[in-house]
Amino acid sequence: MTILPACSTPIIGQTSAADTAKSIGHVKPSKADTCETQKQVAEQSSRIDTIISGKEQVYKADCKPAPQSAKVS
Repeated sequence: MTILPACSTPIIGQTSAADTAKSIGHVKPSKADTCETQKQVAEQSSRIDTIISGKEQVYKADCKPAPQSAKVS
């Protein structure tokens, strides 16, 4: 542990972005999720794996948005 002279906050250690991304892990998508949720899970997994690998990873949700129901006035 290092204590900086002008600061009383101890610095425990440095964690790399890749280590942090690995510890976050992935959310497992489900077909029961809405299409929007599946898209968000795919986007998050893309970001996490891009940070871990150092190369851009792009995942897409395998879903189609539910049709919008017609509004009755």
